[in-house]
Amino acid sequence: MGMNIDKKKLGMEFFGVMVIVMVANSGSQHPMLTGLTAGLMYTMAMGISGGHLNPAITLGLMATKKMDAQEGGQYIAAQVLGAMAAFLMADIVLNESIASAATTGGAIELWQDMAAMTFAGFILMVVWITTLDDNKTGFAMGGFAVGMIYWMLDSSGFAAWNPGAHLAQGIWTTIMGTSSIDFATFWMFWIFPTVGILLGMVIWDWFEAEEDAKTDVVADDE
Repeated sequence: MGMNIDKKKLGMEFFGVMVIVMVANSGSQHPMLTGLTAGLMYTMAMGISGGHLNPAITLGLMATKKMDAQEGGQYIAAQVLGAMAAFLMADIVLNESIASAATTGGAIELWQDMAAMTFAGFILMVVWITTLDDNKTGFAMGGFAVGMIYWMLDSSGFAAWNPGAHLAQGIWTTIMGTSSIDFATFWMFWIFPTVGILLGMVIWDWFEAEEDAKTDVVADDE
């Protein structure tokens, strides 16, 4: 009741990322379970924090000035800390081993990783923005659609495209002494999903402008 709305937003971003990452990186790591979990968390988060749950979305909104830098920085911090909490839970509480920090997304060539990350970011943004824009499809359907995207990505063996989860994974494995972040490829996980997010936003804004122009023409004719 008395909780500040900003704390609710940050708490939801933290909790949503924590649950998704914990399910995705512990136990049997079943792609369907990861997708269903992501769908549930996005459905919950969309009405509270906007349902970013990924620094690439937050960076895209900041880059297009749809979110101020201070709030965006808080979102990203909450997302990374949520992923860290997930690894803490899985590694210590659940006694599950955590995979070493990924160097690439799992594709054969570097350019394939770049393309896959960009594509993943683009698809996620299109699904996310069509859900939130005037609530056209409803939060429940949007969360379901995002969950299907996660399922698809995880099933393809490409599960490390979320930059927040990747950073948290690298930090945690460094702390535990099992691995360390490969800074030679670290930049990929932040740049290319964000590029895909921005591409999705630009294309969506272009289509929105086209629709507005058509509406204006119809209104003038009447």
